[in-house]
Amino acid sequence: MSILLNPAYLAMIGRALGMTLFISGFVILASNLAAFGLCVYMRNPRARLRPVVVAYSLFARASPVLALLFVLYYGLPKLGIYLEPLTSALIGLTFGSAAYNYEFLRAGFDAVPASQLDAAKSLGLGRLATVWKVLTPQAYRVAAPALFSNAVQIVKGSSLASLVAIDELTAASSTILAETYKAIEVLLTISLIYGLVSMAIVGLQYLYESRQAWSRPGR
Repeated sequence: MSILLNPAYLAMIGRALGMTLFISGFVILASNLAAFGLCVYMRNPRARLRPVVVAYSLFARASPVLALLFVLYYGLPKLGIYLEPLTSALIGLTFGSAAYNYEFLRAGFDAVPASQLDAAKSLGLGRLATVWKVLTPQAYRVAAPALFSNAVQIVKGSSLASLVAIDELTAASSTILAETYKAIEVLLTISLIYGLVSMAIVGLQYLYESRQAWSRPGR
């Protein structure tokens, strides 16, 4: 493809890919950590902010991520709050993705039989040890397909960052397209890059599931 033979465009795509990977990696990591923290907190019988967490999950999943980005980047300045484009994108994408990961992981925690908790208690394990050694491994085994699928969606959803002035892959494709008018070539190239990154995540999913299958008793 001729655009890949142009050093300037190749460098632009390389920088844009780096930004896309950074945004995607940050959001995947931050949303998973937030989801795990919320799940652990919600299992505490004394959790007083339970209604707040439930309301957050409902609101974040019901709100369009694009609207969240626009509020953060274009709306907050009217209140005297100014955020950098990258900061707005990271907050908005993480805010929405964490809610989905929370629901996926919550289902994983709920899928662990109560007998496992009784066994942990009979062995004298504390609450934190039970969560870390008993609940978490089994919960992630159940939630892994949904979490990895959401990671793929996060990679593709990172393209929304282009709408708040971030030079990632979609923004780079728009710039190159405006200069070359080679729509099919440009879009196929960018789609291929997104596809390769997504396939890498799916590959990690299969690797994780294979390792989990071999680690089960009886294997």
